[in-house]
Amino acid sequence: MDTFLNLKHGLFHTRDLVRGAWGRLRYDHQPSDRPFDLSCVKRAVINRIDGKIGDSVCFAPFLRELGKHCPDMEIVILVNESMRAVYNQIPGNFKLVMCSKRPHGREVLNICKRIGACDFYVHLVENLRSRELSFIHYLDPVWVATLDPNLKMDSLRLSRHISSVRGRGLHITQILNCILSEGGISDIDHSYVRFFEREVALSRIRNTVGIVPYGASDRRRLSDESLKVIIDRILKLPGVNAEIFVAPGERSRLKDFLSANYRDEPRIALAPLLLGMRDVFVHAASYRAIIGVDTGTAHVAASYGVPAFTIYSNDIANFNRWHAVSDSAVNISYDCSTYYDIDNQKLDQDLAAFIASNF
Repeated sequence: MDTFLNLKHGLFHTRDLVRGAWGRLRYDHQPSDRPFDLSCVKRAVINRIDGKIGDSVCFAPFLRELGKHCPDMEIVILVNESMRAVYNQIPGNFKLVMCSKRPHGREVLNICKRIGACDFYVHLVENLRSRELSFIHYLDPVWVATLDPNLKMDSLRLSRHISSVRGRGLHITQILNCILSEGGISDIDHSYVRFFEREVALSRIRNTVGIVPYGASDRRRLSDESLKVIIDRILKLPGVNAEIFVAPGERSRLKDFLSANYRDEPRIALAPLLLGMRDVFVHAASYRAIIGVDTGTAHVAASYGVPAFTIYSNDIANFNRWHAVSDSAVNISYDCSTYYDIDNQKLDQDLAAFIASNF
C-alpha cells in the first residue's frame, strides 16, 4: 500500500511540475516598470480561494486598511463558498466573487470575464500553478504581488521577505503591511478584525478549554498519548471543563477514545457539531483557553485575546510566517517533523507553565 501511495504522489507531483512549467512558458512575462502606487489602482483582485480560517484572520486587517485608505478602489476578493460569511464580516465595501478551490480553465475564464481587467492582483503563495497563472493572464494587471520567487511578472518581489530577515522570514501580516507601505500607505492600524463579535458576546460557553488535536494534514495530528497529556493537565484544574474541537469526520474515532479513557469523567467531551464557519469562529472565540496544533483556531483565539497554547513542528519557515500573534499566545516549536512524534514529557512541562500563567 505504501509503495502504491508513494507512486501515486510521485505521479501527481510530476504532473504538477509539467503543468507549472507549461503555464510559466505560456503566461509569465516581464513586470510593469511603473512605480507601484495604490492611489493609481482602480480595481484590485485579491485571490483567497485557497484560504481557510487562519488565513482570513490574518488577511482581514490588510483588507480593512486597503478599503479604508483607498475608498475609490474597487476591491474584488476571490473566495470559496465556505468562507463567504467570514469575508462578509470584514469592514469595507468589497465585492466577493465565488470560486471553487481548484478551478478549471473554463471557470477561470468565466470569472475573469465577469471581473474585467484589473490594475493590481494579489495571490500570496510561493509556487503558483498553471491555473493560478491563468488568472493573471486573463485579468492582465499592471502590478502583481505573490510570494513566488521564480515568477518574472511579480512586481513587488515580496519573496525577498520570506527567506531570511536576520535569520527569520516575516510573518504573513508583516508581508501584507509591506504591500500597503510600498503602495504609499503609512498610517496602518495593525489590530485584528473580530469576526462575529455580537454572537461571541452572546455565547454561553463558560470556563471551558478547547482542545484542537488535529490539523489539516496528516503531519499535524497529535497521538493519543499527547492528547491524554493535554486532557489530564486540564482535568487537574478544579471546575474547568474541556472540549475536543474536531472536524465531523473525526468525531466517531474521538468518541471511542473518550469512552475508552475517560468514561466516568463528565468534564471532558466532544464539542458540539458546528454547522458553518460562523459557529466555528464563535465557539473558538468563546473558550477560556485553546490548546492544540497549528490551525486557524489559534488565530481566532489571538484576535479575541483568548490564551492559546499552539504546537508547531520544526518547520521554521511555517512557524515564522503563520504563528499566532497575541500577548496571550504561547507558540512552541517542537523538534519533530510530524506532531505524532512530539516529546510528551516536554509537552507536559510546557503545558504546566502555560496553565500556571493563565489559570
